[in-house]
Amino acid sequence: MTVIPMNRQPKGVPVGGQFAATAHAEPSVSLAPVTAGRHAAPATHNRPVPGSLLMAHFQDPKLVGELEWEIERSVRDGVSDTELDYFSESFSDHVPNLHPEEAYGYFSKAREAFHNGDNWKAVITEAAAADTAAHPGGTLKGDYQPPLAQHQPGYQQGTLTTGSKYTGYRNATDICKDIRADLKAATAANYLPAGLKYSVTNDKYSGGQSITVTVQGVTDEDQKDPTELDLRGDYAKRKEAKELQERVDAITNAYNRSDIDSQSDYFNVAYWGRAEIENDWSRNFRENEAALRKAARDAKTNR
Repeated sequence: MTVIPMNRQPKGVPVGGQFAATAHAEPSVSLAPVTAGRHAAPATHNRPVPGSLLMAHFQDPKLVGELEWEIERSVRDGVSDTELDYFSESFSDHVPNLHPEEAYGYFSKAREAFHNGDNWKAVITEAAAADTAAHPGGTLKGDYQPPLAQHQPGYQQGTLTTGSKYTGYRNATDICKDIRADLKAATAANYLPAGLKYSVTNDKYSGGQSITVTVQGVTDEDQKDPTELDLRGDYAKRKEAKELQERVDAITNAYNRSDIDSQSDYFNVAYWGRAEIENDWSRNFRENEAALRKAARDAKTNR
């Protein structure tokens, strides 16, 4: 397929502009019809995913709209070559699981269809589906149903959120047992990555209880996206790491019911549920503490 030749600066590198100087004319697009069978996962992805974050992938419901917007911007009158380069690069960023050349090919094919009066939105739908199929995390296994929460108006300006497994107020200790079973089932279904460990703990205090699930086995390096910088100039958090935390949080709060209106300082929850991913410092501290406790036990045994 014919693609748009561009000289781009590497993403995440804070240099003057996003694109290096490029001299070219509007590309001539000539693409054969694309069939679903041609979209096996490419050998090199735009953004490889660490093994600790490989899990079932779901197409973002906003993806098709975002891709259509890039095409609509690129077909306006008076668009310069530099702007066209930017729009095609942005299009490729939205489908990071496709090889860049394949993404640029879809961009060119959709623009050609638009100018010819053909169904260019069908090309966009195909590009989104190809990106989803190419994700290295695969799909769900079996008949697993991800946990869903119901949201409705709560107290005054607040929101009442009810987990899909909420059956009434329960002791946090009993809920923790169910959460451990749910985490195991989610891992078997590929909803959560394989090989990770989860620490499920609870705390009870006057007026309430809390549950914390800590994900163990994802390094700081795996959590960072080497292609993106945050506002402080550090590597941004990888979107798969954010997704992992959101999924574990949903499992953690599946038995919860919360009615919160922070503006009026109103908080009514079955328990405070929180999910977090352990960082390298916390892991080293935990392992060192465990080693010290083991050494103390061994010393006591050998007396």
